[in-house]
Amino acid sequence: MVKKKIDKNLAIAALLLNIFVLPGLGTIIGRRTNEGIGQLILFLVGLPLSLVLVGIVLVLIAWVWGIWSGIKLIKESK
Repeated sequence: MVKKKIDKNLAIAALLLNIFVLPGLGTIIGRRTNEGIGQLILFLVGLPLSLVLVGIVLVLIAWVWGIWSGIKLIKESK
Protein backbone atom coordinates (compact mmCIF):
# COMPACT_ATOMS: atom_id res chain seq x y z
CA MET A 1 0.00 0.00 0.00
CA VAL A 2 1.33 3.43 -0.95
CA LYS A 3 0.90 6.08 1.72
CA LYS A 4 0.18 9.58 0.46
CA LYS A 5 2.24 12.29 2.09
CA ILE A 6 0.33 15.01 3.86
CA ASP A 7 1.12 18.70 3.98
CA LYS A 8 3.54 19.84 6.69
CA ASN A 9 0.99 22.31 8.13
CA LEU A 10 -1.63 19.54 8.40
CA ALA A 11 0.92 17.31 10.14
CA ILE A 12 1.69 20.07 12.67
CA ALA A 13 -2.04 20.61 13.27
CA ALA A 14 -2.46 16.84 13.76
CA LEU A 15 0.29 16.84 16.41
CA LEU A 16 -1.30 19.78 18.22
CA LEU A 17 -4.71 18.08 18.18
CA ASN A 18 -3.17 14.91 19.62
CA ILE A 19 -1.49 16.90 22.39
CA PHE A 20 -4.13 19.44 23.39
CA VAL A 21 -7.53 18.15 22.26
CA LEU A 22 -7.89 14.38 22.01
CA PRO A 23 -5.27 11.69 21.36
CA GLY A 24 -6.09 10.00 18.08
CA LEU A 25 -8.04 12.86 16.54
CA GLY A 26 -4.96 14.32 14.89
CA THR A 27 -3.82 10.90 13.78
CA ILE A 28 -7.14 10.33 12.03
CA ILE A 29 -6.85 13.73 10.34
CA GLY A 30 -3.33 12.74 9.31
CA ARG A 31 -4.86 9.83 7.34
CA ARG A 32 -3.83 7.06 9.73
CA THR A 33 -7.34 6.04 10.58
CA ASN A 34 -6.74 2.65 12.21
CA GLU A 35 -3.97 3.97 14.42
CA GLY A 36 -6.08 6.99 15.39
CA ILE A 37 -9.08 4.85 16.27
CA GLY A 38 -6.85 2.69 18.46
CA GLN A 39 -5.59 5.77 20.28
CA LEU A 40 -9.13 7.09 20.74
CA ILE A 41 -10.42 3.79 22.10
CA LEU A 42 -7.50 3.46 24.51
CA PHE A 43 -8.02 7.02 25.74
CA LEU A 44 -11.80 6.75 26.06
CA VAL A 45 -11.57 3.43 27.92
CA GLY A 46 -8.87 4.79 30.22
CA LEU A 47 -10.69 8.01 31.04
CA PRO A 48 -13.49 6.55 33.19
CA LEU A 49 -11.09 3.96 34.61
CA SER A 50 -8.96 6.86 35.88
CA LEU A 51 -11.42 7.19 38.73
CA VAL A 52 -10.06 3.94 40.14
CA LEU A 53 -6.45 4.84 39.15
CA VAL A 54 -6.09 1.95 36.67
CA GLY A 55 -6.95 4.12 33.68
CA ILE A 56 -4.30 6.76 34.33
CA VAL A 57 -1.71 4.50 32.72
CA LEU A 58 -3.99 3.87 29.71
CA VAL A 59 -4.62 7.60 29.26
CA LEU A 60 -0.89 8.34 29.44
CA ILE A 61 -0.11 5.59 26.93
CA ALA A 62 -2.73 6.94 24.51
CA TRP A 63 -1.40 10.49 24.93
CA VAL A 64 2.26 9.51 24.36
CA TRP A 65 1.26 7.31 21.41
CA GLY A 66 -0.63 10.26 19.92
CA ILE A 67 2.39 12.55 20.33
CA TRP A 68 4.65 9.92 18.76
CA SER A 69 2.25 9.52 15.83
CA GLY A 70 2.12 13.28 15.32
CA ILE A 71 5.90 13.54 15.28
CA LYS A 72 6.06 10.68 12.76
CA LEU A 73 3.53 12.49 10.57
CA ILE A 74 5.66 15.63 10.61
CA LYS A 75 8.79 13.69 9.68
CA GLU A 76 6.99 11.97 6.78
CA SER A 77 5.26 15.11 5.48
CA LYS A 78 6.38 16.94 2.39
